[in-house]
Amino acid sequence: MAPPSDSASVNSVTYEDNKKEVSSELVETISHTQDTTEAKEGAWTSAKKHPKVILYSMAACMSSMLWGFDVGVNSITVSMPGFKMAFGYEYGGELLISATWNALWTAMTSLGMLIGSIICGWISDRSGRKIGFGIGSALSILGVGLEYAATAPGMLLAGKIINGLSLGFFLTLSTTYASEIAPTALRPSLTAAVNFFINAGQLTAIGIGNTRFAILTSASYKVLFAAQWAFPCFIAIVAIIMPESPWHLCRNGQIERAKKNLEKLHLKSTNTDLILEEIQTSIAAENALAEMQKGTSYRDCFKGTNWRRTRISCGMFAVQQFTGIAFYSQALYFLGISGLATALTFQLALGGFGVAMLGNIVSWFIMNYVGRRPLLLTGVALNAVLLMSVGIAGCFNTTDALYYVAFVMNFAQLFYAPSVGAVSWTISSEVSSTIVRARTQSLAIGTNALVSWVMNFITPYLINTDQADLGGKAAFVWMALCFVSLVWVWFEVPELKGHTFGELDEIFERKTPTRRFKEAHPYNE
Repeated sequence: MAPPSDSASVNSVTYEDNKKEVSSELVETISHTQDTTEAKEGAWTSAKKHPKVILYSMAACMSSMLWGFDVGVNSITVSMPGFKMAFGYEYGGELLISATWNALWTAMTSLGMLIGSIICGWISDRSGRKIGFGIGSALSILGVGLEYAATAPGMLLAGKIINGLSLGFFLTLSTTYASEIAPTALRPSLTAAVNFFINAGQLTAIGIGNTRFAILTSASYKVLFAAQWAFPCFIAIVAIIMPESPWHLCRNGQIERAKKNLEKLHLKSTNTDLILEEIQTSIAAENALAEMQKGTSYRDCFKGTNWRRTRISCGMFAVQQFTGIAFYSQALYFLGISGLATALTFQLALGGFGVAMLGNIVSWFIMNYVGRRPLLLTGVALNAVLLMSVGIAGCFNTTDALYYVAFVMNFAQLFYAPSVGAVSWTISSEVSSTIVRARTQSLAIGTNALVSWVMNFITPYLINTDQADLGGKAAFVWMALCFVSLVWVWFEVPELKGHTFGELDEIFERKTPTRRFKEAHPYNE
């Protein structure tokens, strides 16, 4: 067989270039379909026009409170004397929780979330968002029931895994539903509300636990487990009355039903015919893009410039964990076994979660002004310094050192929440290549679950007095990981602020150096 001619090679290259150009144009169409007068108006003006959209979006996002509450419950119960008496053992005159079970209860919830999110995507795309919320609620009611009835560590683990499945449903659907029904001007605020509700859930759990730690019976922690039922029951009721996503209905050819649901979501003065037309135009562009993606595979995520973008997208979740979140989340248990008064640890935790909520609100306003890269670099550097100071304090066996460790571990969210916590999700979603976006995001979510699992599993072994017993010195582990992250972010993560998806495709294709992204203008070069 004769080798391909130069003409054939040129045609092949031209085809690939055209494919990338068409892909970028399609993404721009999807991103800017709703570039109408209403889309350009301010958030406050839009909010006054769409009160029902805000109501249903916030109701959907409130489902994410269960994750925050679950995280809070995991942190609180292992520090409660009543829980330790039921599931712990005595070591050196002190009640401890097995490092293995502590690790499994936290880590396997994350695994359940991963599996739940995968199942949810399949179910909700076929049966709708309302059905997805309903199934998630049913799973949560079952999982919480097992947690409440648990008399052995294994049964408690089973309950946490099943509840983790429901968390996968809720976290996937909350942002999906809100982004699909919200007008463009309100979309960033309504989807960002998920982080706010996660921290609200943690704060609520700590608030309840603060009234129960002095009780030495199973009633101390069972109330916390039972309180979780409030969330799936509320979401189940919301799922019955909420309008189905018009986007889902249009994707499945139910145009008339989509129009009726738009009328339920908006005031009578709203031009729902125009919104329906915009949705259909955007879906047509999505379908064309999906058709182009049929020839791609996960292997393409690791080819050419896609490999650089995949590294950044997945690496953001490693950075999240490397800044010490797994260590901070064990503050209640760690400080309790270190000798700090239980009442004080709960009060500090309350203040810490309150600060985290404030940090999330701050991130809504500063990210678009400061930029992604500076905020990320600052957050990683500050966390490295804080963790180093905790490690140094852990070298001294004094009351003052213990108090310092307690305050830093609980209030580190003041620096983490508005920087690393907020920016990681944004960068991971923005940096993906348009042609393999879905596959890159799948790899990123898998990386998140894997790194979270590892960090949450090893942390109890580092701090338990019958294991490594590092105390505050365990912070040195995450300090080292912070410095690794800082170097990686400096050389690898560019500034994405101000660029559309189509522009980013061009900038990456030109192999633009990391520190030149901010000034890059691909279409003018």
